[in-house]
Amino acid sequence: MMTKQQNNDTFDIYDLLLEQIRDIYDGELQQIDFFNELSDSTNSFELNEFLQYHLRETERQTGRIESVLEELAEVLSGESCDGIKGLIKETRKLAKRCLNDEVCDAAIVTAIQHINHYEMAGYGTAIAYAKALERHEIAEQLLETLREEKRADMGLSDLAENQINSHAKWSAIVEKIEPRIGAKK
Repeated sequence: MMTKQQNNDTFDIYDLLLEQIRDIYDGELQQIDFFNELSDSTNSFELNEFLQYHLRETERQTGRIESVLEELAEVLSGESCDGIKGLIKETRKLAKRCLNDEVCDAAIVTAIQHINHYEMAGYGTAIAYAKALERHEIAEQLLETLREEKRADMGLSDLAENQINSHAKWSAIVEKIEPRIGAKK
């Protein structure tokens, strides 16, 4: 008979559920710090407003995860979300390389969508595990957050398609043309 050796060993689907929830939780906490940091980096008022709204939503989501773990009588510690950590690191690198504020905003939207897609996969997996364990009340709480993440993703896509990307395109064109115009004088 196999037994658990350590708190972070994975023995069954319940352990996988806990691993997913703890990973998601750590990822949400990392995003709270990151969204605060990004607010100072954005050029677009609308993108900054989106970040502020998503920050408040992320804070509510961490509370929801805390409630889920309390309901499961489990502790929050044990997982570090290296996936979100890596995506945040990549975003910082990309933002430093952007020479144009509007292009940087487009890069930030891309990065946030990558993070959201990572989260949606994690929440979807956790929901499937909770359903398999017949913990439908847990699945419902996680599903609420998954729906929020999907709405955020659609909102970011709309913002990018209707504003951010066109601003990035035209500002880059103007910046390429302006030096030529100035050189002709």
